[in-house]
Amino acid sequence: MPKYGWVVDSKKCIECRACEAACKQWNGVETGLGMRYRLVRTYETGSFPNVSMTALSLACNHCGNPLCLKACPTKAMYRHESTGAVLINAELCVGCRFCEEFCPYGAPQFNAQTHKMEKCTMCFDRLEQGLEPACVALCPTGAIRLEKWEDIEALGADRVANFPNPITTQPSIRFITEGFPQGR
Repeated sequence: MPKYGWVVDSKKCIECRACEAACKQWNGVETGLGMRYRLVRTYETGSFPNVSMTALSLACNHCGNPLCLKACPTKAMYRHESTGAVLINAELCVGCRFCEEFCPYGAPQFNAQTHKMEKCTMCFDRLEQGLEPACVALCPTGAIRLEKWEDIEALGADRVANFPNPITTQPSIRFITEGFPQGR
């Protein structure tokens, strides 16, 4: 089960995409392939005349019930024991893209050069060294954080507008709502 989870505060996101850049740099994600393990997405919410834009920095949610893991025929998808991160063993991955098809969040991505699937690793290697994930460390406003799941799972909201229904996958993500501790 998840040991860590994302905390996302869209009110703090300024769409600078520093989280995207930090993730690409730390994880060595090739440029020019259109791959982003973390992606800032913008959404229009409301209806005229009360329309607003919302920005969400999203990545793999390292779900409690990861459909990507269940869909993988080679068992290349697995859960990292100490962090709870859902990872891909590149040696076992055959690039069938079933994980991509079953993930409602678009986290697994096909690398056209390697013909393998890739995705956010929650920077498990950094966590094991006592460091924050690269995206969290570089976010200038504190719009994204990674916290112990037991500390955040009952707080905030489990979804916001334009986020898939979490009932099946149980994503390890909480969205800041009124009364939620801001931290940082």
